[in-house]
This record gives sequence, C-alpha cells and structure tokens, in this order.
Amino acid sequence: MNSHSLLRTTVAHFAQSWKVLALTDVAYKIIAFIVLTPLVGVLFRTLISLSGRSVLADQDILFFFLGPIGWLCFVVVGGLWLGVAALEQAALMGILAAAATAKRLTVLDALKFAVAHGRPVVKLAARLLAIVLLAVAPFLLAAGLTYSLLLGEHDINFYLKEKPPEFLIAIGIGGIIVAGLLAVLLRLITGWFFALPIVLFEGRGASDSLRVSAGRTVGQRKLLVKWVVGWAVASMVVSSVTSSIVIFVGQLTVPHATESLSLMVVVLGIMLLLWTISNLAVNLLSTTAFAAILFNLYQHVGTEGELDVSRLNLTDEEAASVRGFTRGRVISTAVIGFLVAAIIGVAAIESVRLEDHTEITAHRGASAAAPENTMAAVKQAIADGTDWIEIDVQETADDEVVVFHDSDFMKVAGNSLKIWDATMADLKNIDIGSWFAPQFRNERVPTLAEVLDTCKGQARVNIELKYYGHDKQLEQRVIDIVEAHNMADEVVLMSLKLDAVEKVKALRPGWTVGLLLSVSAGDLNKINADFLAINAGFANRRFVQSAHDRGQQVYVWTVNDAPTMSTMIGRGVDSLITDKPALARSVLKQRADLSAPQRLLLELAGIFGVMPEIAEQ
Repeated sequence: MNSHSLLRTTVAHFAQSWKVLALTDVAYKIIAFIVLTPLVGVLFRTLISLSGRSVLADQDILFFFLGPIGWLCFVVVGGLWLGVAALEQAALMGILAAAATAKRLTVLDALKFAVAHGRPVVKLAARLLAIVLLAVAPFLLAAGLTYSLLLGEHDINFYLKEKPPEFLIAIGIGGIIVAGLLAVLLRLITGWFFALPIVLFEGRGASDSLRVSAGRTVGQRKLLVKWVVGWAVASMVVSSVTSSIVIFVGQLTVPHATESLSLMVVVLGIMLLLWTISNLAVNLLSTTAFAAILFNLYQHVGTEGELDVSRLNLTDEEAASVRGFTRGRVISTAVIGFLVAAIIGVAAIESVRLEDHTEITAHRGASAAAPENTMAAVKQAIADGTDWIEIDVQETADDEVVVFHDSDFMKVAGNSLKIWDATMADLKNIDIGSWFAPQFRNERVPTLAEVLDTCKGQARVNIELKYYGHDKQLEQRVIDIVEAHNMADEVVLMSLKLDAVEKVKALRPGWTVGLLLSVSAGDLNKINADFLAINAGFANRRFVQSAHDRGQQVYVWTVNDAPTMSTMIGRGVDSLITDKPALARSVLKQRADLSAPQRLLLELAGIFGVMPEIAEQ
C-alpha cells in the first residue's frame, strides 16, 4: 500500500471513530492529572525540604525544576507519564481495531481493554524509558564535559556577551551533540514503532515485542520516518497557530490591565486558561492522530498476515481484572480523584514560603512626581515610603559637592553652564524646577550635605559619583561629608567607573560600593564591588543568582511599570531603582497578598504584549 492509500485509510478510520477517540483521550488526561499532580506536589515539597531552602523567590520554583533535583523529579514523573501515555495509546488502538472490523468500543470498553493488558504495556513503557535514559546519558555527559572544559572558567554572561572562541567551539560541539542525539532517538523510535501493537494484538512480552518490531521495520524506516516527522511537523504547526491566536488576543487585552496586579492576575489567568484549553485540544488531535497512524501502519506494514482482532475479546482472567469498572464507579472515582489531586497540588505550592526582600530606591528622588535631584523630589520620595534615595553628585568650581546629573543645565534650564565651571553663587540663580511644572520654580541645585540632612533617619542614600572627566577629589569629599553627618551606615556609593569603585574601597574598605553597568557585563568574577546596578533588561534570574553566589547584590534600573517591577522582585533583585517609589511600594503590598501561582502568572505579562518601562539611569 502506497503512502496516499495509507493516508486515506488513516483519515477514514480516524473520522469513523473520532468521538470515542476524543473522549478516551480526555479520560486519560484526567487519569494523568490524578496520578501526576499529587506526586509532583509531594516530590516538590519533599525535595525542597531536603535541599534546606525554606524561603524561595518566585522564579526559584521554576528554576528548581531545572536543577539536579528537578531532573530527578522529571525522570520519576516522566516515567509515570510514559506509562499512562502507553495505556492511553493501547485504549485508542483498541478502538481503531474494533472500527476496522465494523465493531464499536465505548470509552469504558477501551479503558477495560487497556487495563486488562496493562501489565505488559507498562513493562514495555518501563523498558523503553530505561533504554532511552541509557542512550541519552553519553550525550548528556558529553554536553557536561563540553560546558565544564570550555565554559566553566567564567560567568556564563561573559561568554554570552563576548562570544570568545571557546564559546563558539562549544556551540559547534553542542550542535553536533544535539544532531547525534536526535539521530539516535529517531532510529530507536522507528525501531520500536510496532512494539505496542505487537504486545496488544499478538500477545508477546515487552522484550520480545521490541525485538520483533526491530525486525519488521527493516526496509520500512524511510516510510516510518516520513510519517513520524510529518506528524510531528503538523502537530507543531497547528500548535503554533493556535498559540499565536491566543497570544494575539492577549496582546489586545492584557496591556489594559496593568494598573492593578490583582486585575492583571485575573486577565492573565483567563488567557492562560484559553491557552491551556487550546493546547489540550491540539494535544488531543495530535495524540489520537498518532494512534491512527500507528495502527494503520501496523495493520498494513507491520503485521505478518491478517490482524488478529480476537484479542479485543477479553479472556476470563482479563475480564475478572476489570469487573469492577462500571460507568458510575469510573465517573465518581474520576471526579473525587480530580478534586483530591487539585487540592494536594495547590496545597504543595501554596505551602512554599515566598518572601520579597527587594528594597525600593527612588531614582533621583521621586523624579516622576517632582524635578529630578531636587529637594522636592527627595522629600516626595520620603513621603512615598522609599527605602533609598539615589542621587548624582559632582564637584563645582569652588569645590562644593552638589546633587546634579547632567554636565550642564541645558535640559532643565536651557543654560549651557557646566557644573565644574559654576560656583554655588551661580547655582543659586538657576531655576531647575520650572521645566517640570510651574510650582517647582523655586527649586535650586542642592548640596550633598542638604540632602543628607533631610534623609537622615528618614531614608538611606545611594550616591552615584559623576565625573565627566573633571574629577578633583570627589571620592574623598563625599566620604568626608558622609562621615560628618555620621551616616556611613545609611549610605552606599556607586559609579560607572570601576576605578572610582576601587578607589572608594581602598579609602573605606568597609563601605558598601557598587558598579553601575549601562550594558551587559563581561566577566563579573573579576569585579570588586559589593553590588551591581544594571539595566533591568539584563536582570534575568540566572544573572541574579550568579551575582548572589559571588556575594554581590543586584540593583536594577530604572523600572517604572508595575508588571516589570513585580517581575524584577520575583527574580530576587535586591533593590528596585524607580522614578515611581509610590508605585513600587504599592506593588510590594499587592504581591504580599498574591499566592505563588498568582505571582507566577504575572511572569506571562511580557508574552501578552506588556512592554517594560525602563528609563535611563
């Protein structure tokens, strides 16, 4: 039979039985949920306890499953899922076999058929899992060695940014490893292709079915590869299209719900539900289509003689094993099991303590509500409940340390005078507030001493050292002013210049000093700084965790929207630099009332078109 005939037959069998196939698939998805959800929850809680971590950041939950403990969970849960999937395929093929002989199986009949043959089917699934793990192990070992030998010396962010020769070599080797792994897996899959129907319709054991299947696929591998690849590509295309539609709808709705995290959680929850339903529908179509493909290829290519449908009739022993499977019992057990599984799963996640340790830093004061780096902005930030106030300091012509960001006054006053050419008398005549709003016309450039006087006991101060090539004794003068106010414990310093950071550390080794990064960092292991202040766009969870492992804190700038604030807090950053400290305080309060699943929902905001508001530093 040629491919076109096979396709027509497959489609005909699928069309004939699609309703009962779909209902059976739904039944097994419920079974998988009942079996796997409590297991994942219990494993998660147990392994979290063994790891000694009682408090997590939001994304620690996600990254937990990417570590060694997570891989253990994956193997255990994956093995059980494979067993459920194998039983599901057995039930689906029972339905198709009955349809091929003008018979009809109900969903309950299909469940009984699969359970009656459950022992050899599960043994086959276990054997397949063991062989796959053995086949994959050398490739994983090769990948691990490649990473260790070529990428283990520095932080991964260094390799991602600089892309040195060893990084490119590692990428090339990784490509070869992936290609080799795919080739091995494809060969194994095609060799095993007929193993399950051989177990079901020929009564052979697990190991015998694999051997027989390998023999019957000789000369048929190109055909099988064509069908397997075609099925996989079609499934991915349909999945991509449906996901794109859901994302498009989400991008039209979610950005309008950014004013409240609670509202965003509701809207994102609805979109996630739609996404889940659409993917379940695609998975249902994909799973049942695969069963139809497998059965028809077995019937026309993989059998020796006619299909033996007599095994659809259960023996007395098999019938006895499923005698208790009545419709009422199955439905009631499914409902109770679903509810219990859901409760256990939610309780496992909810029991994890999620605490936010992020502090708020008002960028140049509350600079969205008052002109930047003015006393009005400083006082507003204090009123908004900020933890820190970030200011920029420079030296004047008469050796005063003043609070100002730019090199001149063009932006705020239309005056080209340079800070280093100005005296304090000059600065008293420059209005730096009217550009923002008329009521701030009396604002003038404050001194560092004036800001410290106001902040002492009210908010701590993050002092950024600005130079523009005109440094005299800025570090020492700032140190003297801070110490004169007895505020060394209430102040941190930072700068874009690594030399300045090192100079302050040399002058005051015990002070907290950070490096301000305007672009992605290189080799962070060599940076002698207590914290890194980086663009929020670079602050992924891996970066934050890597910095924390080195003993460095991470400050992110300059985040002005609630969703991104929540994301940064969830990634465990230590300080959130923002023009809107009142909004940041509100976000922290709202997050305190959100559960772990609700917080994780907020991570989807970017997918649905919520663009981060990241201003300059």
